[in-house]
Amino acid sequence: MKKRIVEILIAASLSCIFAACSSPTNGETGGTDCPDCGGFGKKSSSSNVPMSSSDGVEISSSSNALMISWIKTGKFWISQTEITQADYRTLMGTLPQQMTKSVGDSFPVANVSWYEAILFANALSKYLGLDTAFSYTLRGVGNKLGGLKINDRVSAVRLPSREEWEFAARAGSTGNYYWGANPARDYAQYNNLTDGYQKIAQKKPNAWELYDVCGNVAEWALDTALHGGAWNSVAKELAFSASEKKLPDFASNTSGFRVVWIGE
Repeated sequence: MKKRIVEILIAASLSCIFAACSSPTNGETGGTDCPDCGGFGKKSSSSNVPMSSSDGVEISSSSNALMISWIKTGKFWISQTEITQADYRTLMGTLPQQMTKSVGDSFPVANVSWYEAILFANALSKYLGLDTAFSYTLRGVGNKLGGLKINDRVSAVRLPSREEWEFAARAGSTGNYYWGANPARDYAQYNNLTDGYQKIAQKKPNAWELYDVCGNVAEWALDTALHGGAWNSVAKELAFSASEKKLPDFASNTSGFRVVWIGE
């Protein structure tokens, strides 16, 4: 399968750049090419991208840049890695409330609640000039959101549904794990109470080039459950069928996320 890469670069000038590296093959799944990219296929200058919103804050430092690589699954685009601490801090202005200190820019953001994950998705949608998938009437203490409504049909960045998450995680595989009979340790950071979570993309990816879908930090989906297991999980908790239903304000050093974009 031909490897194809798309990256978003949001710099201090708030420009959005998507680079398409090659042409896709008809029917091919799991590539990262972007033949037209919908709303992602054009540059957005600072004149038509919001400088701030209720979901995020202004990016003011010239050293700040948000870079996200995307994979096309055939049904939607999904971020190739878990959202990093650098991604989150650059867009939102700070780390999640329950994350007391940064471990490192290339580590996944952790201690993030479901509410905080959808606020990030809304903020990214707004910076890219897209609609938002989440609306709410009240933002309270701990980023709890009142009157929350979800539009999972709009062209926007959002959390994946459970079905979308599993579809992307499986990458065409049919067993309990995408690595089949290969050693799980080569593909997932798990059962590691000493080191905790590690930098993104240090393990082998699945067949569609998604990294850390299982292990490292568990990932929020629209169903307010954490999927894929985390750095402290045992092997059976990495299975596609395993998930942990949580309250939307739950956050721990095992909770993180990745995002999807549903194009028109």
